[in-house]
Amino acid sequence: MAESIYKINKLEFNNSNSQFCLAFNDGIKSFNTETFKELYKCNTLGAVSMAALFHELSIAVFVGTENNELFNNKKVSIYDLINQKLVLTSSFKNEILSLKIVDKYLIVGFKEELQIYSLEKRDTIIPVKDISLPESDIYDVWNKTTTDIISLIQINLAYVFQKEICVNSFTGNNWNDNSKLDIKIPISKVQNLFYIKKLNQILAPDETAKYIYGFDVESGKQTLLLYRGEHPGVITSITMLNKNCLALNNINRKIYIYDLSSGQGVKMIDWLSSYFYGNYIKAIIIISYKDIIKDKEGDFYKSDFIKKGAILSGEEEGINLRVIAYNGYAYKIKIGFLKKNYELVEKEKIAEYKEEIDKEISLTESNAEENVIEYNSIFEKEKKKKIDEED
Repeated sequence: MAESIYKINKLEFNNSNSQFCLAFNDGIKSFNTETFKELYKCNTLGAVSMAALFHELSIAVFVGTENNELFNNKKVSIYDLINQKLVLTSSFKNEILSLKIVDKYLIVGFKEELQIYSLEKRDTIIPVKDISLPESDIYDVWNKTTTDIISLIQINLAYVFQKEICVNSFTGNNWNDNSKLDIKIPISKVQNLFYIKKLNQILAPDETAKYIYGFDVESGKQTLLLYRGEHPGVITSITMLNKNCLALNNINRKIYIYDLSSGQGVKMIDWLSSYFYGNYIKAIIIISYKDIIKDKEGDFYKSDFIKKGAILSGEEEGINLRVIAYNGYAYKIKIGFLKKNYELVEKEKIAEYKEEIDKEISLTESNAEENVIEYNSIFEKEKKKKIDEED
């Protein structure tokens, strides 16, 4: 019996962006990022809230939803997608809010705390370190190989504390503290953190994503300022593209392409903003989702798309941008940097709802439009009236 996907809970790339996984109402599916072709699937796990792929080994680490009888939101499980076999299940006291895999480590996120585990052994997770996040659950983690005589993996953690981004470096199998850098930021509230390896920078959108700030993780200096637009947005993904460009996804509305080598700064008309914020870079190309998504395409997943948007993967030495969207489709867009245009060159359906299988889905489980809630900022608690973005 073919699976029916009526809820796209989480889309996530592996560390190299060569594959991505889809966590849905009854399991996990994995795909090749370049071709969008399905690799493996498991639709016997119940509802999965989040999943992460362990490199290219077709091993998935996942967390179920609160109502999953076998795998709830306080359990971490490891699943072999090739052999369709459960490898491990481990229970925790508190709700799991995030999962990340970096090198051989699993980072399990709870409210105001990260717990680090080693994945070196196939059939168990080994506790390594607990890290307190005193004020925020916003963080990013990445790895870097040191250039010492004895090669060691250096793991870096960036998180928000008051008006600073704290960057901690750890080396060795025991995550020994190596160094710490506190970056002072001109932002009252940070929306999210994105580490860009090629730039060696942390990008931090402000509360409404009007500006996106870039900070060097070695010196702590601000090296970049991107201007997105006046209307509030939520940045879901940032990726490098074509050597010197960044692609940035704003929830379910637009994708922005920035040329970091243009040195365009600001125009004279923007002198007041420049006085307060410094020179900023504007997008050279803005892609509207209205232009790449056909009428009715992915309508069943409208709720997921509105709330979570898409994740992006760019070719660092090429011109193709891949958009994995929560509307159940993956898109390849060719960017014309000289003419400042773009072309949709490939599209693949990655999720499908088969009504004949799930006739008894309740309104609360489905993606009914009346259940959709939109916010002008991720920090707002009350529903706001939708405003169409013009920027």
